[in-house]
Amino acid sequence: MIASASAVLLAGTGALAGGHGAPAAGAAPDVKMLFSTTKTLEGDSFEYPDGASEMRLFRVAFPEGTSFPLHTHPSPLLIFIQQGKIGLVKPNGKTHVFMPGDTFVIADKTPAHTMENMGLGQAVMMVSVVSVEGMETVVMAQP
Repeated sequence: MIASASAVLLAGTGALAGGHGAPAAGAAPDVKMLFSTTKTLEGDSFEYPDGASEMRLFRVAFPEGTSFPLHTHPSPLLIFIQQGKIGLVKPNGKTHVFMPGDTFVIADKTPAHTMENMGLGQAVMMVSVVSVEGMETVVMAQP
């Protein structure tokens, strides 16, 4: 499947460049892998849930001084910090701080945590979820 997707991506570069099937002179898409991992932030491996596959993409914007309450995730999430300073905070106080451009994975083995805007101004993260139909993305946790 990966090879097929790559072939489609590369075969379609002419259409991307000029819209007419031929690239503009000297122009070509610049394709770079930005992130790849087999482990979560905690160093755990992750698995995809069984069921009818569903991909999700969220943009989460945190106004200054806000946070998302204590929660967990039943499936893998790929998170990219687009703007600001965001902290993943566990009940024991351990905190991971992320800045723009940082990317990481969390999954079902990742302990309960909050996500907090730890900087000035708005913070934004993009969250890609590999899940199954009917499965929640976030499960609220008790402190």
